[in-house]
Amino acid sequence: MTRLMATLAAATVLTGFGTSWAGGPIASGANGVAFAVQAQHVAFEFFQSQNDRRYDDLCGLLSRGFIRSHALRDRRTCAAVTRVAFVWNAKIDFRIGKLVRVGDHFAVQALADGAPGLIVLVHEDGTLKILAVEGS
Repeated sequence: MTRLMATLAAATVLTGFGTSWAGGPIASGANGVAFAVQAQHVAFEFFQSQNDRRYDDLCGLLSRGFIRSHALRDRRTCAAVTRVAFVWNAKIDFRIGKLVRVGDHFAVQALADGAPGLIVLVHEDGTLKILAVEGS
């Protein structure tokens, strides 16, 4: 649980990110544009749900892989832990960037409180979910 709180806290401000953005832009076309818009929407909701203190919604954006890798039983546990971890958090000033390919995954570039980072996404249950928030 400590590991989850540390990861989510790091995700909140996206601290410790390198300046290199792996990969390049996604190919253009109608499907590519729709995918990019959906991915950017997930990233936007990630930050907005934290700012609005909608922790059930925040945990709903996380993939099963994210939940499992942080040793959480389920999304309810995630929401409970996040409520405690973010009780004193201030609003995050964020900006969502473009979609890029990182290895065999896609990620959205973002700035949170001035720190650059990547939100790595996977397809799960017919939608995009957050697999990881890349950091050091």
